[in-house]
Amino acid sequence: MKQRLTVILLLVSLVAAGQGRLGIQRYGHVVLPVKSLAASIPFYNNVLGLKPVAVPSGVASSQAWFEIGGGQQIRLIEGRSDASRPTTMNLALVVSSLKQTEQQLKQRGVAISRQSMSTGQNSLYVSDPDGYVFEFNEGKSEGPGFLQSAAKSIWRSMTEVE
Repeated sequence: MKQRLTVILLLVSLVAAGQGRLGIQRYGHVVLPVKSLAASIPFYNNVLGLKPVAVPSGVASSQAWFEIGGGQQIRLIEGRSDASRPTTMNLALVVSSLKQTEQQLKQRGVAISRQSMSTGQNSLYVSDPDGYVFEFNEGKSEGPGFLQSAAKSIWRSMTEVE
């Protein structure tokens, strides 16, 4: 009886937690207005190492798109008129090895700043030609998702011997 009640309560809490949410799973793309595609494309392609994505022919002369991974993109749109004004845009990217990322950025001659957080985690920062700041953080390999973790928890509670 206790096990069934635990399962029912867990399922009710899962349903309740999902209510009121928009169901957002990830972002699709971020649009960054830039002063010059000619100045920006080499940074995104050569410095960040992002793969270019085909742009529809109707906007190809004023846009450049880059794949980050998982279908997520950074899209550059030429025409920024206030490029001399610094931006406060900060894009945080997760990398597998902060040390390796730092070495590669240094080899590419990029100015890097490093910051240590109170949590002990370090972050690297670089700026693109328009002043957009990219923050690099070391990520852990992804473990099981929420539903897999919940299923394991339910299974443990059901098979637990009292």
